[in-house]
Amino acid sequence: MESDNIIISLDSERLGYGNVVLANPHKVKIRKGITVVYGKNGSGKTTLGTIMEKGRHAYGNRITFRPEIRSVKMLSFTDIHSLSGMEVQYHAQRMEATMNDLVPEVAEILGCKIGNPLWQEFCRLFNLNDVEGKKINYLSSGELRKLLTINALLDNPDVLILDNPYIGLDASSRLEFDNTVRRLPDRGVSVIMLLCDPGDIPEYASALITMESLTISKPLIDHKKILGFSHSQTIVSKPITLPLPLDGSRSLCHEIAFSIHNGHIRYGSREILKDIDWTIRKGERWVLTGANGCGKSLLLSLICADNPQAYANDITLFDRKRGSGESIWEIKNRIGYVSPEMQLFFKSNSSVREIVMQGLRNPLNRYKLPTEEEISTSEAWMELLDLSHLAEKKFSELSNGEQRLVLVARAMIRQPELLVLDEPLHGLDADKKNNVKTIIDTMTAQTGCSLIFVTHYTSEIPSCITHTKNLTKL
Repeated sequence: MESDNIIISLDSERLGYGNVVLANPHKVKIRKGITVVYGKNGSGKTTLGTIMEKGRHAYGNRITFRPEIRSVKMLSFTDIHSLSGMEVQYHAQRMEATMNDLVPEVAEILGCKIGNPLWQEFCRLFNLNDVEGKKINYLSSGELRKLLTINALLDNPDVLILDNPYIGLDASSRLEFDNTVRRLPDRGVSVIMLLCDPGDIPEYASALITMESLTISKPLIDHKKILGFSHSQTIVSKPITLPLPLDGSRSLCHEIAFSIHNGHIRYGSREILKDIDWTIRKGERWVLTGANGCGKSLLLSLICADNPQAYANDITLFDRKRGSGESIWEIKNRIGYVSPEMQLFFKSNSSVREIVMQGLRNPLNRYKLPTEEEISTSEAWMELLDLSHLAEKKFSELSNGEQRLVLVARAMIRQPELLVLDEPLHGLDADKKNNVKTIIDTMTAQTGCSLIFVTHYTSEIPSCITHTKNLTKL
Protein backbone atom coordinates (compact mmCIF):
# COMPACT_ATOMS: atom_id res chain seq x y z
CA MET A 1 0.00 0.00 0.00
CA GLU A 2 1.07 3.59 -0.72
CA SER A 3 0.72 4.54 2.96
CA ASP A 4 3.35 1.95 3.85
CA ASN A 5 5.95 4.13 2.12
CA ILE A 6 5.11 7.28 4.14
CA ILE A 7 7.61 7.89 6.96
CA ILE A 8 6.88 11.55 7.87
CA SER A 9 3.62 13.45 7.45
CA LEU A 10 3.77 17.25 7.77
CA ASP A 11 0.17 17.76 8.89
CA SER A 12 0.23 21.52 9.61
CA GLU A 13 -0.46 24.09 6.92
CA ARG A 14 2.06 26.33 8.70
CA LEU A 15 5.29 25.03 10.21
CA GLY A 16 7.52 27.15 12.40
CA TYR A 17 10.94 27.12 14.02
CA GLY A 18 12.73 30.09 15.58
CA ASN A 19 11.57 33.22 13.80
CA VAL A 20 10.78 31.46 10.51
CA VAL A 21 7.34 30.24 9.43
CA LEU A 22 6.90 27.95 6.40
CA ALA A 23 3.72 27.59 4.36
CA ASN A 24 2.76 23.95 3.77
CA PRO A 25 -0.42 24.13 1.64
CA HIS A 26 -0.16 20.53 0.40
CA LYS A 27 0.48 18.98 3.84
CA VAL A 28 3.52 17.25 2.40
CA LYS A 29 4.37 13.62 3.12
CA ILE A 30 7.93 12.22 3.00
CA ARG A 31 8.38 8.73 1.59
CA LYS A 32 11.00 6.07 2.17
CA GLY A 33 14.06 6.35 -0.02
CA ILE A 34 15.98 9.47 -1.04
CA THR A 35 14.10 12.77 -1.12
CA VAL A 36 15.63 16.00 -2.45
CA VAL A 37 14.42 19.36 -1.13
CA TYR A 38 15.55 22.01 -3.61
CA GLY A 39 15.37 25.76 -3.19
CA LYS A 40 17.45 28.88 -3.63
CA ASN A 41 19.36 30.46 -0.75
CA GLY A 42 16.95 31.70 1.90
CA SER A 43 13.98 29.64 0.64
CA GLY A 44 13.59 27.81 3.97
CA LYS A 45 15.23 24.41 3.31
CA THR A 46 17.36 24.38 6.45
CA THR A 47 14.38 25.45 8.57
CA LEU A 48 12.35 22.56 7.14
CA GLY A 49 15.16 20.12 7.93
CA THR A 50 15.44 21.48 11.47
CA ILE A 51 11.67 21.14 11.98
CA MET A 52 11.79 17.47 10.96
CA GLU A 53 14.79 16.82 13.22
CA LYS A 54 13.75 18.57 16.41
CA GLY A 55 10.67 20.74 15.87
CA ARG A 56 7.95 18.12 15.82
CA HIS A 57 6.48 19.29 19.14
CA ALA A 58 7.37 22.99 18.93
CA TYR A 59 5.56 26.11 17.67
CA GLY A 60 2.27 24.26 17.19
CA ASN A 61 3.74 21.99 14.49
CA ARG A 62 1.76 18.84 13.79
CA ILE A 63 4.04 16.15 12.42
CA THR A 64 3.41 12.41 12.32
CA PHE A 65 6.23 9.88 12.18
CA ARG A 66 5.83 6.19 11.49
CA PRO A 67 6.23 4.30 14.79
CA GLU A 68 9.52 2.71 13.69
CA ILE A 69 11.09 6.14 12.94
CA ARG A 70 12.84 6.81 16.23
CA SER A 71 15.94 8.75 15.18
CA VAL A 72 16.15 11.71 12.78
CA LYS A 73 19.60 13.25 12.34
CA MET A 74 20.41 16.42 10.40
CA LEU A 75 23.93 17.31 9.27
CA SER A 76 25.42 20.60 8.15
CA PHE A 77 29.03 21.76 7.92
CA THR A 78 28.79 23.78 11.14
CA ASP A 79 28.02 20.61 13.12
CA ILE A 80 31.78 20.20 13.54
CA HIS A 81 31.45 22.69 16.44
CA SER A 82 29.30 20.36 18.52
CA LEU A 83 31.38 17.35 17.50
CA SER A 84 34.67 18.94 18.55
CA GLY A 85 33.39 20.71 21.66
CA MET A 86 34.26 24.19 20.31
CA GLU A 87 37.92 24.03 21.29
CA VAL A 88 38.88 25.56 17.93
CA GLN A 89 38.15 29.26 18.24
CA TYR A 90 39.28 30.88 14.97
CA HIS A 91 40.08 29.78 11.45
CA ALA A 92 43.87 30.31 11.59
CA GLN A 93 44.32 28.43 14.89
CA ARG A 94 45.46 25.20 13.22
CA MET A 95 48.45 27.07 11.75
CA GLU A 96 49.81 27.85 15.22
CA ALA A 97 51.29 24.75 16.83
CA THR A 98 51.28 26.13 20.38
CA MET A 99 47.54 26.86 20.19
CA ASN A 100 46.52 23.29 19.45
CA ASP A 101 47.53 21.42 22.60
CA LEU A 102 43.93 21.12 23.81
CA VAL A 103 42.36 20.47 20.42
CA PRO A 104 41.23 16.80 20.37
CA GLU A 105 42.21 14.18 17.85
CA VAL A 106 39.56 12.33 15.86
CA ALA A 107 39.99 9.18 17.97
CA GLU A 108 39.42 11.15 21.17
CA ILE A 109 36.21 12.65 19.81
CA LEU A 110 34.70 9.44 18.44
CA GLY A 111 35.85 7.22 21.32
CA CYS A 112 34.52 3.68 21.14
CA LYS A 113 33.01 4.31 17.69
CA ILE A 114 36.51 3.80 16.27
CA GLY A 115 36.23 0.14 17.32
CA ASN A 116 32.95 -0.34 15.46
CA PRO A 117 33.53 -2.50 12.35
CA LEU A 118 31.33 -0.06 10.44
CA TRP A 119 33.91 2.68 11.11
CA GLN A 120 36.45 0.96 8.88
CA GLU A 121 33.80 0.11 6.30
CA PHE A 122 32.54 3.69 6.00
CA CYS A 123 36.08 5.10 5.99
CA ARG A 124 36.86 2.80 3.07
CA LEU A 125 33.67 3.79 1.23
CA PHE A 126 34.41 7.50 1.70
CA ASN A 127 38.18 7.10 1.13
CA LEU A 128 38.91 8.72 4.50
CA ASN A 129 42.27 7.27 5.47
CA ASP A 130 44.46 7.53 8.58
CA VAL A 131 42.49 10.29 10.31
CA GLU A 132 42.24 8.76 13.78
CA GLY A 133 45.43 10.46 15.02
CA LYS A 134 44.76 13.85 13.39
CA LYS A 135 43.60 16.84 15.38
CA ILE A 136 40.13 17.84 14.29
CA ASN A 137 41.19 21.27 13.02
CA TYR A 138 43.88 19.75 10.77
CA LEU A 139 41.25 18.13 8.55
CA SER A 140 40.31 19.79 5.28
CA SER A 141 36.72 20.94 4.75
CA GLY A 142 36.12 17.88 2.55
CA GLU A 143 37.55 15.53 5.17
CA LEU A 144 35.39 17.18 7.85
CA ARG A 145 32.25 16.56 5.79
CA LYS A 146 33.15 12.90 5.37
CA LEU A 147 33.85 12.55 9.10
CA LEU A 148 30.56 14.19 10.05
CA THR A 149 28.63 11.88 7.73
CA ILE A 150 30.35 8.75 9.02
CA ASN A 151 29.82 9.79 12.64
CA ALA A 152 26.10 10.25 11.98
CA LEU A 153 25.79 6.89 10.22
CA LEU A 154 27.44 5.15 13.19
CA ASP A 155 24.51 6.38 15.30
CA ASN A 156 22.14 4.31 13.10
CA PRO A 157 19.58 7.04 12.28
CA ASP A 158 16.31 6.08 10.63
CA VAL A 159 16.28 9.35 8.68
CA LEU A 160 19.42 11.28 7.72
CA ILE A 161 18.98 14.92 6.59
CA LEU A 162 21.99 16.29 4.68
CA ASP A 163 22.24 20.08 4.26
CA ASN A 164 24.19 20.85 1.04
CA PRO A 165 26.33 17.70 1.45
CA TYR A 166 28.47 18.22 -1.66
CA ILE A 167 30.16 21.36 -0.34
CA GLY A 168 33.92 20.81 -0.03
CA LEU A 169 33.98 17.42 -1.78
CA ASP A 170 36.32 16.92 -4.73
CA ALA A 171 35.06 15.03 -7.79
CA SER A 172 36.20 11.58 -6.63
CA SER A 173 34.86 12.16 -3.09
CA ARG A 174 31.54 13.22 -4.56
CA LEU A 175 31.37 9.96 -6.51
CA GLU A 176 32.21 7.99 -3.35
CA PHE A 177 29.56 9.94 -1.44
CA ASP A 178 26.91 9.18 -4.07
CA ASN A 179 27.82 5.49 -4.19
CA THR A 180 27.39 5.29 -0.41
CA VAL A 181 24.22 7.40 -0.06
CA ARG A 182 22.30 5.63 -2.83
CA ARG A 183 22.69 2.36 -0.87
CA LEU A 184 21.57 3.73 2.50
CA PRO A 185 17.87 2.87 1.97
CA ASP A 186 18.98 -0.77 1.69
CA ARG A 187 20.35 -0.36 5.24
CA GLY A 188 17.01 1.01 6.41
CA VAL A 189 18.11 4.67 6.34
CA SER A 190 15.97 7.16 4.42
CA VAL A 191 17.81 10.28 3.22
CA ILE A 192 16.61 13.85 2.75
CA MET A 193 19.06 16.06 0.83
CA LEU A 194 18.72 19.86 1.06
CA LEU A 195 20.17 21.34 -2.15
CA CYS A 196 20.36 24.84 -3.63
CA ASP A 197 21.81 24.01 -7.07
CA PRO A 198 19.62 21.96 -9.46
CA GLY A 199 22.80 20.55 -10.96
CA ASP A 200 23.43 18.76 -7.65
CA ILE A 201 20.19 16.75 -7.77
CA PRO A 202 21.37 13.11 -8.02
CA GLU A 203 19.93 10.79 -10.62
CA TYR A 204 19.02 8.27 -7.91
CA ALA A 205 16.63 10.65 -6.09
CA SER A 206 13.20 9.06 -5.60
CA ALA A 207 11.26 12.26 -4.80
CA LEU A 208 11.70 16.02 -5.26
CA ILE A 209 10.20 18.82 -3.17
CA THR A 210 10.83 22.41 -4.20
CA MET A 211 10.75 25.46 -1.93
CA GLU A 212 10.30 29.11 -2.83
CA SER A 213 9.62 32.09 -0.59
CA LEU A 214 9.25 29.86 2.49
CA THR A 215 6.59 27.73 0.79
CA ILE A 216 6.79 23.94 0.38
CA SER A 217 5.64 22.41 -2.91
CA LYS A 218 3.81 19.17 -3.54
CA PRO A 219 6.34 16.30 -3.89
CA LEU A 220 7.31 15.13 -7.38
CA ILE A 221 7.86 11.35 -7.52
CA ASP A 222 8.10 10.80 -11.28
CA HIS A 223 11.77 9.95 -11.86
CA LYS A 224 11.88 11.29 -15.41
CA LYS A 225 10.33 14.57 -14.31
CA ILE A 226 12.83 14.86 -11.45
CA LEU A 227 15.74 14.52 -13.86
CA GLY A 228 14.02 16.85 -16.29
CA PHE A 229 13.67 19.47 -13.55
CA SER A 230 17.40 19.30 -12.77
CA HIS A 231 18.28 20.07 -16.40
CA SER A 232 15.58 22.65 -17.14
CA GLN A 233 16.62 25.41 -14.75
CA THR A 234 18.00 28.51 -16.44
CA ILE A 235 20.72 30.75 -15.06
CA VAL A 236 19.84 34.43 -15.05
CA SER A 237 22.62 36.78 -16.17
CA LYS A 238 22.51 40.51 -15.53
CA PRO A 239 24.92 43.32 -16.32
CA ILE A 240 27.33 44.30 -13.58
CA THR A 241 28.57 47.78 -12.72
CA LEU A 242 31.11 47.83 -9.90
CA PRO A 243 31.17 50.76 -7.46
CA LEU A 244 34.40 52.74 -7.69
CA PRO A 245 36.95 51.89 -4.96
CA LEU A 246 37.12 54.48 -2.19
CA ASP A 247 40.79 55.23 -2.92
CA GLY A 248 40.05 56.03 -6.56
CA SER A 249 41.64 54.47 -9.64
CA ARG A 250 44.86 53.32 -8.02
CA SER A 251 47.78 51.81 -9.88
CA LEU A 252 49.22 48.45 -8.84
CA CYS A 253 52.77 49.13 -7.67
CA HIS A 254 54.22 45.64 -7.84
CA GLU A 255 55.27 43.05 -10.41
CA ILE A 256 55.13 39.86 -8.32
CA ALA A 257 51.97 39.40 -6.29
CA PHE A 258 53.21 36.14 -4.75
CA SER A 259 56.02 33.65 -5.22
CA ILE A 260 57.28 30.65 -3.29
CA HIS A 261 60.33 28.48 -4.01
CA ASN A 262 60.80 24.96 -2.65
CA GLY A 263 57.85 25.63 -0.36
CA HIS A 264 57.01 23.25 2.48
CA ILE A 265 54.72 22.85 5.48
CA ARG A 266 55.26 20.25 8.18
CA TYR A 267 53.48 19.55 11.47
CA GLY A 268 55.57 17.19 13.59
CA SER A 269 56.43 14.18 11.45
CA ARG A 270 53.61 14.89 9.01
CA GLU A 271 54.64 16.65 5.81
CA ILE A 272 51.72 18.25 4.00
CA LEU A 273 53.42 20.41 1.35
CA LYS A 274 56.80 19.78 -0.23
CA ASP A 275 58.85 21.35 -3.04
CA ILE A 276 56.20 23.88 -4.02
CA ASP A 277 57.24 26.41 -6.67
CA TRP A 278 54.69 28.99 -7.76
CA THR A 279 54.85 32.57 -9.02
CA ILE A 280 51.82 34.80 -9.53
CA ARG A 281 52.57 37.99 -11.44
CA LYS A 282 50.55 41.18 -11.38
CA GLY A 283 47.20 40.71 -13.08
CA GLU A 284 47.40 36.92 -13.47
CA ARG A 285 44.29 34.92 -12.66
CA TRP A 286 44.88 31.42 -11.34
CA VAL A 287 42.66 28.49 -10.45
CA LEU A 288 44.06 26.25 -7.69
CA THR A 289 42.90 22.64 -7.71
CA GLY A 290 43.67 19.37 -5.93
CA ALA A 291 42.07 16.54 -3.99
CA ASN A 292 40.68 16.90 -0.46
CA GLY A 293 43.54 17.04 2.03
CA CYS A 294 46.29 17.97 -0.45
CA GLY A 295 47.06 21.24 1.35
CA LYS A 296 45.36 23.93 -0.77
CA SER A 297 44.07 25.92 2.20
CA LEU A 298 47.42 25.61 3.99
CA LEU A 299 49.22 26.97 0.94
CA LEU A 300 46.82 29.91 0.92
CA SER A 301 47.56 30.47 4.62
CA LEU A 302 51.18 31.20 3.65
CA ILE A 303 49.97 33.84 1.21
CA CYS A 304 47.46 35.50 3.55
CA ALA A 305 49.83 35.85 6.53
CA ASP A 306 47.95 33.32 8.66
CA ASN A 307 50.69 30.69 8.94
CA PRO A 308 53.88 31.26 10.97
CA GLN A 309 55.70 28.73 8.75
CA ALA A 310 55.79 31.46 6.10
CA TYR A 311 58.99 32.67 7.83
CA ALA A 312 60.62 29.28 7.20
CA ASN A 313 59.87 29.54 3.48
CA ASP A 314 61.27 31.56 0.58
CA ILE A 315 58.23 33.76 -0.07
CA THR A 316 57.77 37.09 -1.83
CA LEU A 317 54.58 39.13 -1.50
CA PHE A 318 54.05 42.28 -3.56
CA ASP A 319 57.76 42.39 -4.53
CA ARG A 320 58.88 42.19 -0.90
CA LYS A 321 60.59 39.17 0.65
CA ARG A 322 58.57 37.77 3.55
CA GLY A 323 60.24 38.46 6.89
CA SER A 324 62.02 41.63 5.78
CA GLY A 325 60.20 43.91 8.21
CA GLU A 326 56.65 43.99 6.85
CA SER A 327 53.74 43.63 9.25
CA ILE A 328 51.00 41.03 8.95
CA TRP A 329 48.43 43.83 8.74
CA GLU A 330 50.23 45.46 5.80
CA ILE A 331 49.86 42.17 3.91
CA LYS A 332 46.23 41.61 4.87
CA ASN A 333 45.41 45.17 3.86
CA ARG A 334 46.26 44.31 0.23
CA ILE A 335 44.45 40.93 0.06
CA GLY A 336 40.77 40.02 -0.06
CA TYR A 337 40.28 36.51 1.32
CA VAL A 338 37.41 34.13 2.00
CA SER A 339 37.46 30.38 2.77
CA PRO A 340 35.27 27.61 4.24
CA GLU A 341 37.36 27.64 7.43
CA MET A 342 36.85 31.39 7.81
CA GLN A 343 33.08 30.90 7.62
CA LEU A 344 33.18 27.94 9.99
CA PHE A 345 34.89 29.92 12.76
CA PHE A 346 33.58 33.40 11.96
CA LYS A 347 32.03 34.68 15.18
CA SER A 348 30.17 37.97 15.08
CA ASN A 349 26.97 39.44 16.45
CA SER A 350 27.22 42.24 13.91
CA SER A 351 24.68 42.88 11.19
CA VAL A 352 25.23 42.04 7.54
CA ARG A 353 25.66 45.75 6.82
CA GLU A 354 28.38 46.10 9.46
CA ILE A 355 30.27 43.00 8.33
CA VAL A 356 30.28 44.04 4.67
CA MET A 357 31.50 47.50 5.69
CA GLN A 358 34.38 45.95 7.68
CA GLY A 359 35.98 45.01 4.37
CA LEU A 360 36.59 48.70 3.61
CA ARG A 361 38.84 49.15 6.64
CA ASN A 362 42.19 47.67 7.50
CA PRO A 363 41.94 45.04 10.28
CA LEU A 364 43.20 47.43 12.98
CA ASN A 365 40.72 50.16 12.11
CA ARG A 366 37.46 48.33 11.49
CA TYR A 367 35.29 49.53 14.33
CA LYS A 368 35.29 53.31 13.95
CA LEU A 369 32.07 55.04 12.98
CA PRO A 370 31.56 54.71 9.21
CA THR A 371 31.72 57.66 6.86
CA GLU A 372 28.87 58.51 4.47
CA GLU A 373 31.03 57.31 1.58
CA GLU A 374 31.63 53.96 3.29
CA ILE A 375 27.91 53.54 3.96
CA SER A 376 27.11 54.32 0.33
CA THR A 377 29.72 51.85 -0.96
CA SER A 378 28.53 49.05 1.31
CA GLU A 379 24.92 49.67 0.22
CA ALA A 380 26.01 49.35 -3.42
CA TRP A 381 27.80 46.06 -2.78
CA MET A 382 24.90 44.59 -0.84
CA GLU A 383 22.62 45.41 -3.75
CA LEU A 384 25.14 43.94 -6.20
CA LEU A 385 25.18 40.64 -4.29
CA ASP A 386 21.45 40.60 -3.47
CA LEU A 387 22.01 41.12 0.25
CA SER A 388 20.10 44.38 0.76
CA HIS A 389 17.05 42.65 2.25
CA LEU A 390 19.33 41.05 4.88
CA ALA A 391 21.19 44.24 5.83
CA GLU A 392 19.95 44.41 9.43
CA LYS A 393 20.06 40.67 10.12
CA LYS A 394 22.77 39.22 12.33
CA PHE A 395 25.34 36.95 10.68
CA SER A 396 24.36 34.03 12.94
CA GLU A 397 20.74 34.24 11.74
CA LEU A 398 21.64 33.63 8.08
CA SER A 399 21.65 30.39 6.13
CA ASN A 400 25.04 28.91 5.26
CA GLY A 401 24.78 30.16 1.68
CA GLU A 402 23.84 33.67 2.81
CA GLN A 403 26.79 33.70 5.23
CA ARG A 404 29.16 32.70 2.43
CA LEU A 405 27.84 35.55 0.25
CA VAL A 406 28.33 38.11 3.05
CA LEU A 407 31.98 37.05 3.46
CA VAL A 408 32.48 37.22 -0.31
CA ALA A 409 31.15 40.80 -0.26
CA ARG A 410 33.47 41.64 2.65
CA ALA A 411 36.47 40.28 0.71
CA MET A 412 35.61 42.05 -2.56
CA ILE A 413 34.32 45.44 -1.44
CA ARG A 414 37.78 47.00 -1.24
CA GLN A 415 38.72 45.68 -4.69
CA PRO A 416 42.11 44.51 -3.37
CA GLU A 417 45.37 43.96 -5.25
CA LEU A 418 45.13 40.18 -4.70
CA LEU A 419 41.83 38.34 -4.39
CA VAL A 420 42.06 34.89 -2.76
CA LEU A 421 38.77 33.00 -3.01
CA ASP A 422 38.80 29.50 -1.53
CA GLU A 423 35.64 27.68 -2.69
CA PRO A 424 33.60 30.92 -2.71
CA LEU A 425 30.64 29.47 -4.65
CA HIS A 426 29.91 26.44 -2.49
CA GLY A 427 26.52 26.70 -0.83
CA LEU A 428 25.24 29.29 -3.31
CA ASP A 429 22.32 28.70 -5.63
CA ALA A 430 22.93 28.69 -9.40
CA ASP A 431 21.91 32.32 -9.99
CA LYS A 432 24.12 33.60 -7.18
CA LYS A 433 27.06 31.50 -8.40
CA ASN A 434 26.70 33.05 -11.83
CA ASN A 435 26.44 36.55 -10.35
CA VAL A 436 29.61 36.14 -8.25
CA LYS A 437 31.52 34.79 -11.27
CA THR A 438 30.42 37.80 -13.32
CA ILE A 439 31.58 40.16 -10.56
CA ILE A 440 34.97 38.40 -10.46
CA ASP A 441 35.37 38.68 -14.22
CA THR A 442 34.41 42.37 -14.13
CA MET A 443 36.68 43.21 -11.19
CA THR A 444 39.77 41.54 -12.62
CA ALA A 445 39.21 43.29 -15.97
CA GLN A 446 38.63 46.74 -14.46
CA THR A 447 41.24 46.77 -11.70
CA GLY A 448 43.94 44.45 -13.04
CA CYS A 449 44.08 42.66 -9.68
CA SER A 450 45.55 39.19 -9.33
CA LEU A 451 43.27 36.26 -8.49
CA ILE A 452 43.58 32.84 -6.85
CA PHE A 453 40.34 30.88 -7.19
CA VAL A 454 39.96 27.47 -5.53
CA THR A 455 37.36 24.98 -6.70
CA HIS A 456 36.86 21.28 -7.33
CA TYR A 457 34.52 21.80 -10.28
CA THR A 458 35.33 23.15 -13.73
CA SER A 459 31.79 24.54 -14.07
CA GLU A 460 32.56 27.03 -11.27
CA ILE A 461 35.71 28.49 -12.86
CA PRO A 462 35.27 32.16 -13.93
CA SER A 463 35.98 32.93 -17.56
CA CYS A 464 38.80 35.33 -16.61
CA ILE A 465 41.08 32.47 -15.43
CA THR A 466 44.34 32.27 -17.39
CA HIS A 467 46.51 29.83 -15.37
CA THR A 468 46.09 26.57 -13.45
CA LYS A 469 48.00 25.24 -10.43
CA ASN A 470 47.28 21.66 -9.34
CA LEU A 471 48.43 20.26 -5.98
CA THR A 472 48.90 16.53 -5.41
CA LYS A 473 48.46 14.83 -2.05
CA LEU A 474 51.66 13.55 -0.44
